[in-house]
Amino acid sequence: MDIKKSSAKSPYDHKKKWLAVAATLVITASIWSFTQPSASARVASSQIWTDTIKVGDLKLEVEGYGKLKSTHQRLLTAPANATVEEVLLKPGSLVHKGSVIARLSNPDITQQVKAAQRDLQRAKAKYLQIQLSQKRELLAHQATQEQLQSDIELANLTMRAEEKLMEQGVISELTFKRSQLNFRQLSNRISIESKRLTQLIEVYEQERSIEQGNIAQKKEDLTLIKEQFDRLTVKAGIDGVVQNLSVELGQSVALGEQIALVGSVNNLYALLNISQTDAERVALQQSVKISTRSGTIAGKIHRINPLVKQGMITIEVTLQSKLPNNARPDLNIDGVISTGTLTSAMYIKKPVNAGKGKQTLLFRTDKQQRHAEQIQVQYGEESGEFIQIISGAAEHDRLILSDMSRWNHATAIVITH
Repeated sequence: MDIKKSSAKSPYDHKKKWLAVAATLVITASIWSFTQPSASARVASSQIWTDTIKVGDLKLEVEGYGKLKSTHQRLLTAPANATVEEVLLKPGSLVHKGSVIARLSNPDITQQVKAAQRDLQRAKAKYLQIQLSQKRELLAHQATQEQLQSDIELANLTMRAEEKLMEQGVISELTFKRSQLNFRQLSNRISIESKRLTQLIEVYEQERSIEQGNIAQKKEDLTLIKEQFDRLTVKAGIDGVVQNLSVELGQSVALGEQIALVGSVNNLYALLNISQTDAERVALQQSVKISTRSGTIAGKIHRINPLVKQGMITIEVTLQSKLPNNARPDLNIDGVISTGTLTSAMYIKKPVNAGKGKQTLLFRTDKQQRHAEQIQVQYGEESGEFIQIISGAAEHDRLILSDMSRWNHATAIVITH
């Protein structure tokens, strides 16, 4: 009887089978890797943001930031060495011209005011005394002159009477000559007395003028020290707001040291800081929109400071529209300067690290936003949140704007959802 024997597979046959399977898997993986983006370049859609390229008129704008400033400011300083005795108003307080911000004290000035007042009173008393003395002396001289006038009239009458008596031989010629001499002497005396009185009046006037000048000087001294004393009460001086207070209660201050700064709230202008690279696009009289967070103010560029500080220049803007309710000195603001318009420009929202004239690598997505390929684009002008695309992409292309630098090694990526 013949027995049929089954042929057993050798270990070599099994090995060949597994090698064939492995080769098939390797080939399949290689084909997939060549037809698909790198498996390591996968990005979650929640980690990126995109925008579509548009074509149209692009308003060129330069953005800046800064503060509102007062056109009219008043710097309040210490009138003398003093101590801060009282602080009544703090920065941000609205004030009127006569509002008291702080009070200073200086005992020496207080004593000087009192001394100046006493000096003025003494000068006035002296002037009054001189006036009374002059009146007394003047009355005495006038009385003497009146007496002389009476004497000369009497002498004149006597002389005329004796002249007739002499002609009649009643009296001697000598007696008549004596009467004539007496009349001439009295005439000379009254003439001298009149001149003396005139000169005396002039002297009195000069003496009074000197004393009046002394009184005026004392008044001026009192006014000056009184002004210094009054300035120890620090007043705003203008309607506005306290922008800065440089002292504290009990602090000692020196002559000329700043006490406070007050600025007007109705007359304001804007100071904007812009990048030095944008300076070439900015010119006088360009329109500016100022944002105060709660409102917008229209303005025009009035002055451009050529001085560069930390890569920034300062622009002074004249405000031309009604101020919002929150407008006040030193308020933080944002500004947008209109510098022109690009017609039929291709533009997109600014990608991360985008800059005027730069070349960079970006990722362009497919319509389903499942894959993205790397492209190189050339930027043109910047305008606020937008930037011009010169080359490397076309209208309606959708580009990834977020930072993709970690995937620059990949020519394509997969976007996972």
